[in-house]
Amino acid sequence: MITFATEFFVTSNIDRGEFLAQVVAWLRGAPYSALFQTADIAAELDVENALLTSPEGEELRFREVNGNDNVYSIGCQYNYPDDEGRLWRTEVVLLKRGKQSVQDLIRVRAQCLSVEAGAMLKTPKKPYIIKSIIQDGWGGRDGLIDVGDQPVWVGSSAEDVNFTRSVIDGEASLILPVIFISSIGGERWTLTRDHIAKLAYDLGGIAHVVVETDRSCSSSLKEIVHDRNIFDGVASLILPARGVIRRFFRGWTLQNSYDLLKALTASAITARSFMPVIGWDWTELQEEALRLQRERDRNRLTSEEAMALYREEIDNLQLRIKQLEGQIASGGLVQKVDYEAETSFLEQMTERLGPEIYPGEFGDRLRLSAKISIEYAEMIGLDKRSREIFKSIRERMPMSSALSDLQQALDKATKDPKRVGSDLTQLLVRHGYSEKSENRHIRLDAQAGYVGLDAITISKTPSEIRGLNNLKNQIKRTLGISKLD
Repeated sequence: MITFATEFFVTSNIDRGEFLAQVVAWLRGAPYSALFQTADIAAELDVENALLTSPEGEELRFREVNGNDNVYSIGCQYNYPDDEGRLWRTEVVLLKRGKQSVQDLIRVRAQCLSVEAGAMLKTPKKPYIIKSIIQDGWGGRDGLIDVGDQPVWVGSSAEDVNFTRSVIDGEASLILPVIFISSIGGERWTLTRDHIAKLAYDLGGIAHVVVETDRSCSSSLKEIVHDRNIFDGVASLILPARGVIRRFFRGWTLQNSYDLLKALTASAITARSFMPVIGWDWTELQEEALRLQRERDRNRLTSEEAMALYREEIDNLQLRIKQLEGQIASGGLVQKVDYEAETSFLEQMTERLGPEIYPGEFGDRLRLSAKISIEYAEMIGLDKRSREIFKSIRERMPMSSALSDLQQALDKATKDPKRVGSDLTQLLVRHGYSEKSENRHIRLDAQAGYVGLDAITISKTPSEIRGLNNLKNQIKRTLGISKLD
């Protein structure tokens, strides 16, 4: 059993008829479904516990709960058997928590189940009904962010910086993850605008996408979030109440925009599928509906009807048990949600060696080490196996895009003698240094954890600055990046 699941807030004015219409429109538009090919099905749906079937074996069940404590819920379970021995099951449940509730909650779960031995299971895609719900304007507000399918752009205003701090600390949303994409500079990112728009559309109802428009926002955040900020084009997955749990950047593992887009989408879906559940799923709706029906009709049911009701409750409990067994069986997948444990090789290096001065730095230094080893292979008697591995690393391990961005930024910061002090200070503070003013000079010392970085001194007085190109080259040598490219 492979599962996709999400839940999100919706507006509180959705009634029974609108929910039914949404489900009917979804399945009428599905090319594989034959359920609603008949003309009028309104009468069949006008009951608490409706069941519709098609000759192809499809089943659509509706359940409705109208509790005494102002809790109202309606949901459906749709089963579609394919011709490859699999059952595709989609459940949608709307939960209303009383008349005073400002907004309601929708939970959607899709499963791929094996009904024949040897069936090849696949991960369910995001059901189209989620896109339809959002496009129809049902999306509610998740903490500080509206539920939608468009990216949220943040600038460098005080309000935007404070909002971004809330995002990074995991305080901006309540139940949906956030993908935060930082700026490279000049409204440039490691993904194009079209890719960012596609990411937000694909993750609508699953995760929010927040994008930094100006890298000065990340500079302002540095002190506020105590160096936990995200900058230089890095993208991060952020969970509510936990903050940043995974960082993504182009390099050894993610070599192009497509790889990055795919990784961000898959990580957000996996994280949301295994996050704690707030709303009701289908089995909880079933359980409550059957309990209320038994209590309400206690004195009117015949012994056979009562027995049938109990059997249905037992079937529902068995379904719940199977779901829990499936979660236990996929324990390896559940562990993937703890992205602090599921990190790439290069991410594990940063945990052991300390922070990088730019994203992908350690990979670039490994590539340089491989290049030097090949050049001196004859001199040191390097074996053939090592040579071929180092050659593969040199040829197949691309340079990180952040290295060229840093070099371009250094070129720009050392062009104007009147601004070189402030521009270099702002740049180097983002790359492992902290400022310490000394008389007519600016002294920059390496921050804790950045091993091997010597202090850098920059003159405060423009008239005393000589040889800006020499200064730039000196800084490159101190950073150890002059030979990396």
